[in-house]
Formats: sequence, structure tokens, C-alpha cells
Amino acid sequence: MSNNQRGETFNDLLFEDPHRAFDKAMEEMQRTQERITAVRENLERKPIKVTTKDGMITITLDARGDVTSIVFNTQKWRRMAPAELGNALVEAITKARAEGRALLAEAYQQFLPEGMDLQKIMSGQISTDGIFESARRQSEQIISAAQPVVPAARTARKG
Repeated sequence: MSNNQRGETFNDLLFEDPHRAFDKAMEEMQRTQERITAVRENLERKPIKVTTKDGMITITLDARGDVTSIVFNTQKWRRMAPAELGNALVEAITKARAEGRALLAEAYQQFLPEGMDLQKIMSGQISTDGIFESARRQSEQIISAAQPVVPAARTARKG
């Protein structure tokens, strides 16, 4: 049974065979890229449609959250004051965008580290500074742990 068949982790390989660790990381990155592409294509095929409670307005958004259509389903809007109609449109668009963010967050959550709430990030309720600082510290730990191993592995191959 090969080491890979035993289910070696990236960290195991990083110290034993950095080149295989790199290859394994690249393979995983390729699989993740393919999954992200599939999620994006699925989202692009399904526009977000939201209708107001009273059924008067339907807003359609594309996968980016851009408004692609506004449909007035009733004639009620003709009797509304301009400010009232404007408020109804803003409310409908706001609701559609919130639902769109929730859908995107749900679709992409699987690609994020545990505990990261994409919906909060997208709505501006959470700072990404701490997230990137944590990732930076973790990468520095991996690099510093691998440095003594890499020269030893090179020396072993030359001999």
C-alpha cells in the first residue's frame, strides 16, 4: 500500500516529501476550482426573483446581484404617489439583494474555513482583517516548519 493510499495528510507529506505535498496541494486546488466553477455556473442559471408581499412588484437579479428586471404585476402602482412607489421599489430591491446574498453565502460556504460567515462579510457586519491575519500566521508556521526539512530533502536526493 502506498503512502498516499494510507490517507497521508498534507502536513505529513510536507515534512516527508515536500514535492509530493506540493503536488497534492495543487491537485486539491484544481478540484476546488472545478467545484467553484460548477457552483458559479449553477447560480448563473438560476436568477433570483423576489415578489413583494402584496404581489405588486417582482424584482429579478442575476448571479452578481445586479437588477435585471423590474415587473409591475398589478396596476396598483398607478395610484401611488411617486415617493410611495419609490419606497416600494427600494424595499423590493433591498429584499431581493438580501436574498441573493444569502443564496450566494450558502452556495460558497463549503469553500470557506470553518466559522467564517460569508453572509456577514458580504453585508459588512464582519471585518476580514482578522481572517487574513490568522491565515498569514498559519502559513508562516507551515513555512518555518518546512524550512529545515527542505534542505535535508535536497541533500538526500543529491547523495
